[in-house]
Amino acid sequence: MKRVAVILFALITPLLAQEKYAPMHRLTWEEYAGTLAHWRKAFPKVAVLESRGMSGQNMPVYLLKITDPTVKSTDKQVCLVTTLHSGPERTGTTGAMAFAEWCLSDDPLAVETRKRQIVLIMPCVNPLAMFYTDRFRNEHGVDPYTGTGRVGKLWDVKSLTLTKPEDAPELSAVLSVIDEYQPEVHADLHGTGLQEYAPDQLGSRRMYHGQIMTEVTGGAYSNYALRPWDWRVTEAMIAAGKEAGFPSDRFEADAQRTFWGPELAPLGRKLWHGMPLFYSAHYGYAKYHTMVITQEVAWEQSLVARMKGLMKIGNEAWLDEKVPGYPVNRMRHFVGHFVTAYGRNATERRASRVDLWNQQSEFALGFLYPQTVGRESLVVATTAGAKKKIVSKEFPEAVKKFIEVGPELKVAMEMPNEQLLAATTDAKLTRGIGFRVRLPYQAPTKLDVRLNGRALKANAADGYDSWFADGFTQVQVNVPPQKLAVDGLYFITCAYEPDEQRPNGWMPPAEVQKLYATAKADATPATFVDLAYGPHFRQTMDVWLAKSKKPTPVVFYIHGGGWGAQDKTDIHQHLDVRAFLDAGISVASINYRFLADANAAKVSPPLQWPLQDAARALQFLRSKADEWHLDKTRIAASGVSAGGCSSLWLAMHNDMADPKAADPVARESTRLLFTVTKAPQPSLDPKQLVEWIPNSEYGGHAFGYVGKTRKETFAPFFANRDKHLEDLERYSPMSHASADDPPAFILCIKEDKPPIKGEAQTDPTHSAVLGLMLQDTLRPLGVRCEVHHLLDGQPQTSLQELLMKHLQPSQP
Repeated sequence: MKRVAVILFALITPLLAQEKYAPMHRLTWEEYAGTLAHWRKAFPKVAVLESRGMSGQNMPVYLLKITDPTVKSTDKQVCLVTTLHSGPERTGTTGAMAFAEWCLSDDPLAVETRKRQIVLIMPCVNPLAMFYTDRFRNEHGVDPYTGTGRVGKLWDVKSLTLTKPEDAPELSAVLSVIDEYQPEVHADLHGTGLQEYAPDQLGSRRMYHGQIMTEVTGGAYSNYALRPWDWRVTEAMIAAGKEAGFPSDRFEADAQRTFWGPELAPLGRKLWHGMPLFYSAHYGYAKYHTMVITQEVAWEQSLVARMKGLMKIGNEAWLDEKVPGYPVNRMRHFVGHFVTAYGRNATERRASRVDLWNQQSEFALGFLYPQTVGRESLVVATTAGAKKKIVSKEFPEAVKKFIEVGPELKVAMEMPNEQLLAATTDAKLTRGIGFRVRLPYQAPTKLDVRLNGRALKANAADGYDSWFADGFTQVQVNVPPQKLAVDGLYFITCAYEPDEQRPNGWMPPAEVQKLYATAKADATPATFVDLAYGPHFRQTMDVWLAKSKKPTPVVFYIHGGGWGAQDKTDIHQHLDVRAFLDAGISVASINYRFLADANAAKVSPPLQWPLQDAARALQFLRSKADEWHLDKTRIAASGVSAGGCSSLWLAMHNDMADPKAADPVARESTRLLFTVTKAPQPSLDPKQLVEWIPNSEYGGHAFGYVGKTRKETFAPFFANRDKHLEDLERYSPMSHASADDPPAFILCIKEDKPPIKGEAQTDPTHSAVLGLMLQDTLRPLGVRCEVHHLLDGQPQTSLQELLMKHLQPSQP
């Protein structure tokens, strides 16, 4: 009995399922073709029916053209609707039929659409598959959607041709329509199906009431390249569907995943799985810059609602445009600057769009950089000669004057000069060209728009037009065919006055500003900022040049931070740059490579890099003496902590100039007039340090020892001192002490008890005992060395006072 019950249940279950999900009427070929013929008869003024090709069993591939012929087509947009996966995905075709029915209706939006657009509908691209086989491929084994045949794809993407067009008459029919009309938009419809099952598995359930699918708008799950380039188009369509009660999936947004790409393949399980592929719908984009939209259809009325949202876009001016139409007219871009189609109407813009689109790869774009309030620009070269002119700056005089009065540093191009100079081919434009720049203000005044220095008039057909949209004042420059530049160079400049003052530059909290002397830094901008003295990104300096009739002395500042922190702006915490400049003293503050950079490069000991950089920066500064009006003989080094150590190393080291060097910078001297340092380390020899300060803990990191604290790095450094004797001889400042060393002035400001040799110190790394160590070494050599600290009983002084006192220019 149990076995009989199981058999009965198995037999009854399909019947129950069929009762619950009753078979749905399957549209027949006769009904499909008959409906199209009926519409042609019922709406002869607005509907035209054509056969564009022949599918299997001699079934025509129909095109239904819907538009109002009483309105000239000159200014109409063109929207193509296809069903490249028609066949098993049946609701694509029935959805297209429902949309066609709406287009022919008296709905006010449909009436307006017929006046403003030409709607081309191919409801069933593959009738053999739709009405007989329920398979994607045609009788020759070709899938029109992907262009795949029995052996690979029929598409030659480079030439945009089919290798065997005779095997794909349905696809050829679609391509003929695209070539004839060059549509602004191509919407391809997909839908529900059971194509993964063989016909004998389906029985009567090839289509049943209640069969649905996840509806998606503006894309395909397998191919994320089948979507509009503007997500706002998709969102407008989704919003129209939602208003009618139909939701839509948003692909990677709803999945909360980022896109796939070749370099991201190892993260494949965490990425959106669609690939960027060439499918047949890309043909219009590739040839005519047609916007591609793919949709999945579960309910025909959902498709109609979403397509109504699309039709509204074509009927109206897009978000940042002034004339109605789909957003398809930008042909080339560079950071928010655009080459656009030219035209007084849709037909002219379409012709210009195609002309520019197929030659835009020859264009080179650029603009004045950095961008500046009150000034905007765009330069476009469409010929090899124009590109060479940009490199050699052969601009009209009016353009040169615009450039000269501005603060910009260069004409920033999207390609390097070598590529510009190597160009050999020209674009041959015939349909006009447009340009778009955008001003980030709502109502700027005094617009002065020029093309190649020639002032333009406010004229949408031959000049410029401006309007506020999408947060910008859009400035559109239009060059008609008869005024195309012979040399292919277009330099647009736009001067204006903003309608509001917008401060920029966030300021840190007051406490932080005080700590880092922000006000002093801002009040004294450098003559040269981030000037490179070497190839590494840290090898830069800021330079302040004092005004003087005579060559000026120089303060050469090296920041502290243990050779691993802070930067050249640290100077403002310790020195008053403005006071030096007022006194006729120039200033330089340097960055240098950190110990971490040297460790990463396996340089041993790492200390050599920051010290060598200090020497190189000093030589570079001297190499500029004539150009910058500097006195080479009056350069004093200053620095705090590690910066003071570097200063003392320079001062006591023999001159590192190489008179025979091919590099002129290397031939410059590294000698100093004197040093003024705060809390420096005159010695890095751990034995010397411990002898003077028993709790010393500094220096291990400079010789490659790594640890969380200075104590952790100092202990092994001290234990292995003998292994570093040669390096200590090279890089510890006091090892170079000699009678010809320049005077050293040392300032210590943290003393809480008298500095006595042999006693532990509160801050052993910055103790005045270290200054006394240097004094004890230099005085027997006859070298002046002054140590100033809080408990010396003398009037307090500062780095500023000491430098100013000993570096003041001699009086004339």
